[in-house]
Amino acid sequence: MARVNILRRIKTSKGWANVALKRNVKRRIQWPSGGRFLIEWRENGKRLRESAGDTPAEALEAQKRKRLELDAKDSGLEISGLDEVDESLPLQRAVENFLKDIKTFRKPLTHQKYEYVLELFAEHAAPKSDARLVSPEDIKKFLAWRKSKGLDPGTTLYTDRVILHNFFNQLGIENPVRHVPRLPKFRKRPVAYTDAELQKFFAQCNDWERAFFSLVLAAGLRRGELQTLHWSDLDLAHRRVHVRAKPQYAFLPKDREERTVPFSKELAEILKKHSQTEKCPLVFPSVLLPGRLSSPSFLHDLCKAVAKRAGLDEKEWHLHRFRDTAATRWLRAGIDVRTVQEWLGHESLATTQKYLEPSKEMEKQLEEMKLPF
Repeated sequence: MARVNILRRIKTSKGWANVALKRNVKRRIQWPSGGRFLIEWRENGKRLRESAGDTPAEALEAQKRKRLELDAKDSGLEISGLDEVDESLPLQRAVENFLKDIKTFRKPLTHQKYEYVLELFAEHAAPKSDARLVSPEDIKKFLAWRKSKGLDPGTTLYTDRVILHNFFNQLGIENPVRHVPRLPKFRKRPVAYTDAELQKFFAQCNDWERAFFSLVLAAGLRRGELQTLHWSDLDLAHRRVHVRAKPQYAFLPKDREERTVPFSKELAEILKKHSQTEKCPLVFPSVLLPGRLSSPSFLHDLCKAVAKRAGLDEKEWHLHRFRDTAATRWLRAGIDVRTVQEWLGHESLATTQKYLEPSKEMEKQLEEMKLPF
């Protein structure tokens, strides 16, 4: 009988991993209460995997069918139905199945990125409707087309290639992306707003905007953390904001790390004056749909709208740059990098250290230094 193993996909300290199912002392499988299952087998010296459903029954059925298929191949027999299933691998259906796994195991924003790129690729790859027919040249043409739209090779196209590589790798077929040269990843230096720019910006804020952007600047919160922030997460007496998972919004902090960030008495006074929507736990709910989450596009446009009112270049104003500014201000104030790492929720210290850049004010001081002759 062909050997086909059932694996379970779980989250570890190093990321997602496929692991064997646990067995008791009698070597019987101890089925978990839930999760995603895969089957694994070897064919022509290669290890292959494919999705096997969400329940033990689905996993066992997938294992049974694969064993039957492999045994039939070894015996030179043809089994009606199995060959028909294996003859083609519709690209659109493969994308849909892959995205189901991404939606289950990854964050909503990650799922949105994968969905956008893969559906765009499936459309661009037409009329090739079978995933097995996609060639390295198809991948190159897609990336070249994306580049022609003005997208950056070191950021956006790098991510596009990673997404396509992960997709084809999961299918258990020859991965065409492996034959496409890797794109160098480029990390732009974080840019912080100056005090003068911030003064102009906040001078044009109304009370709601002042509370929102003050919290971003003072606590360095990410967009999803702001969208899902509850009043119960704010400890105004002790001046703390707690970043917590919100299953009701399918929200998890980045790297699955909950954290607490202190803030100043000045910010506490601003937040005390911030109006609370009746019967709504959200601190910054949607203005248009009370009680609902503020949309990412609303927060994005709000930042640019305030900048435009202040006579600033709206193209240079982004919500995430307030987080960059918070990190830069902390470090320049003398707060040690390990503490800043904790407040920002960075898994890697190297990510925090990128904010250790000289300020423009320091460069001005350098200009004032004279040579000793």
